[in-house]
Amino acid sequence: ANVRDAACYLCWSFARTYEPEQVAPFVRTIASTLILTTLFDRHTGCRRAASAAFQENVGRQGSFPHGIDILTTCDYYAVALQSNTYHKLSVLVASYEPYGKPIVDHLAEVKVRHWCPTIRKDASIALGLLCTILPDYISSHVLPLLLSSRNWGLQL
Repeated sequence: ANVRDAACYLCWSFARTYEPEQVAPFVRTIASTLILTTLFDRHTGCRRAASAAFQENVGRQGSFPHGIDILTTCDYYAVALQSNTYHKLSVLVASYEPYGKPIVDHLAEVKVRHWCPTIRKDASIALGLLCTILPDYISSHVLPLLLSSRNWGLQL
């Protein structure tokens, strides 16, 4: 958790150190990564650190897609409960164009195979809720991944 928290601090410091023109080529990657950490990190402190870094970047860089809308939903208190981030916030954030597919991919590729049963369950519930937002993407990309035998190490 300490390394992830430090990485969030680094992203927070980018907003204060670099001009928007210097960060512009990396905005999408930084924004998506901070959103994934805000929504899905196991530790509350890391979720809150990522939320703060996202907020700082929205305020200083001004080019994070849908930044203000996301800030008002993914604030310090909203990210405190893990079930809230998986079941509610992830659905709200995924409705904004640049974040939906990375959220779905992260859930399908990382979180449904997590060692913690609670995270696997929350990820499964979130994917089910996200079917209403990205049905075509989930049916064409995620279902084949989840059903493939190599993904689970099974012989079908």
